[in-house]
Amino acid sequence: MARSIAVALGGIALVASMLPAVAREPVRRGRSRGVNVSAPVASAGQTAELFAAEADGLVALKYIPNDSRSAQVIITNKTSKPLSLRLPAAFAGVPVLAQMGMGMGMGGGGGAGFGAGGIGGGPQATGGGLGGQGMNGMGGGGMGGAGGGAFSIPPQKTRVIRVTTVCLEHGKPEPSSRHSYDLEPVESFSNDPKLAIVLASLGRGELSQKVAQAAAWHLSNGLSWEQLAAEKIDHAGGVPDEPYFTPAELIAAQRVVAIATQQVGQPAFEDSSAGVSRQ
Repeated sequence: MARSIAVALGGIALVASMLPAVAREPVRRGRSRGVNVSAPVASAGQTAELFAAEADGLVALKYIPNDSRSAQVIITNKTSKPLSLRLPAAFAGVPVLAQMGMGMGMGGGGGAGFGAGGIGGGPQATGGGLGGQGMNGMGGGGMGGAGGGAFSIPPQKTRVIRVTTVCLEHGKPEPSSRHSYDLEPVESFSNDPKLAIVLASLGRGELSQKVAQAAAWHLSNGLSWEQLAAEKIDHAGGVPDEPYFTPAELIAAQRVVAIATQQVGQPAFEDSSAGVSRQ
């Protein structure tokens, strides 16, 4: 049964509705991973899961990151009939040539988790959710929903969906439209179901971008809450640096991770570095 959990911390109201069913969706990996899409074959005029529709040649997908916080998902109906698409609750945007080189890893020189990258290194992978998108502008996932939204697209037409995103590879360069990305199921990037839950909740608008970012870096890159509290935004011209995350955002992110851990049935534990000062 779906559960909605309201968390009020430091004057911030955080509503997180998370389901383990998100993590149990079949793995449907994108073409860059070379793995077959495990979904029924779709046809024009029927409801089709987005990645299955792409594999069947019914739609063309493009993923264009604007920066670390937002991106555009572009869907083109290649058929002569209207398509009803079932959008993924969570997704990953992966640089096309990411597997050919490694970046600086965690703690690069760019501040706030964005490094300069190494030889052959690419920008960060990003992630988000499409559960807040739906037919006729209505959210398809809704509070407590496990899946993504339902989305209708006319024949031979293109639709652009603007999504809120987070970065998933701390220390690599900032995502940019200058690089080519593939839109993939989140399972093709990470097999951690807690990350899928966080991204799906972000897509449904239940988390702020900053809270989701802190939770994502903690889960995807193993950054402790102490390390996240030390992240800074660098200012030039002698202007003092400022924390990337507020104490309230980090406390909320800790609660989100704890909720996700409970949802997937893993034993909860206290991180020894989880204490974040409210000062």
